[in-house]
Amino acid sequence: MLSLSANGDYGLMLLKELAQAKSGEFVSLGSLAAERQLPRKYLDHVAKLLVVAGLVVAREGRGGGYALRRPAQAIGFVEVLEALEGELAPVVCTHDGKCCHRRVACERKTGWQTLHKELYNLLKSKTLADVLRLAAKS
Repeated sequence: MLSLSANGDYGLMLLKELAQAKSGEFVSLGSLAAERQLPRKYLDHVAKLLVVAGLVVAREGRGGGYALRRPAQAIGFVEVLEALEGELAPVVCTHDGKCCHRRVACERKTGWQTLHKELYNLLKSKTLADVLRLAAKS
C-alpha cells in the first residue's frame, strides 16, 4: 500500500492553502501553523523542499510568506510527490531496474517494473489541481 510520510502530508496541506490563496497573495506559515495546529518548524522544512523543487516561491518581510510559482493546473502531481517524498518506487530496484544481476528474472516473477511504470504514468497524468479537486469531493 502506498502512503505519504509527514513530508507528503504536511506538504499537501501547505500546497492546498497556497492553491486556494488569491493570485499574488503570500501565505504566512505562522498563521497556517496556528490555524491548523501544525508544527511551524516542520512546515518550514516542507516549504523549503517545495522552494528547492521550484514549485513554491518565498518572500520575506511584511506581507511575506509562500505562494505557488505556477498555477495548480500547471504543477504535475509527480513533481509534488518527488519533491516531498523523493524517488517514487515501490521497491528499490523498480525505478531504473539496475539494482542487481537478477533483474530480468525478478521482473518476470513479480511484474513490479511494469506496475511501477503504470502507476507512475497515472500519477504523471495528474496535476496538483486534479488531486485537490478529488480530495474536496471525498
